[in-house]
Amino acid sequence: MASPAYGHWDVGLVGRFDPDSHLGFVYQITHKKSGKSYIGCKHLWKFRKRKRVRASEWRYYCSSSNYLIPEIEKFGKRAFKFEILLLCPNKRDLYYNETKLQMELGVLESDKYYNANVGGMRFYRPVTSYITVALRGRFKSTGNPAYRGPFSITYIDGRVERVEDKTLKEWCGENKYTQQRLSDIRRGRLSKYKDIIAMEYDDERK
Repeated sequence: MASPAYGHWDVGLVGRFDPDSHLGFVYQITHKKSGKSYIGCKHLWKFRKRKRVRASEWRYYCSSSNYLIPEIEKFGKRAFKFEILLLCPNKRDLYYNETKLQMELGVLESDKYYNANVGGMRFYRPVTSYITVALRGRFKSTGNPAYRGPFSITYIDGRVERVEDKTLKEWCGENKYTQQRLSDIRRGRLSKYKDIIAMEYDDERK
């Protein structure tokens, strides 16, 4: 849902917005192939003596991470998805929600994230959280590359293999299948891939 008004950012989670009404946003940049992400925040405006003077370069911002920037230079911007996760009206809420989300997702506890640290102690009372049940669900859903099943694989001969506590990527690597082709079967874009005719997450069964 990117558009010229928002540069390379997908605003599907927050909807169309007026930059004048917000100070900044918390974002996620994800390498499409590996699913590895970076969680950060960005100001929409530049300030001088506490006064808003001009828009920042937020529309095509690629983070300041020493670990993510080389990856973007190596693979190109098209290999990554740029998403705005939530909008904030002031600094304390922006920094608080960035840090809260980084901690809730455990960005320092998993190799699924580029983050080398979480936001400093830059917030103070009172603060308002914009992290909703719906947003949490997004990171635990089947749309997340780090989602660990359970799911079932159905073969042409009728066998059904149930997979638990593994990502689809891990299972494909162990069994020499291509993750994208199985994802295509799951979404109905393919009717068969090698000897597989169906791939289904338990959560998606009717």
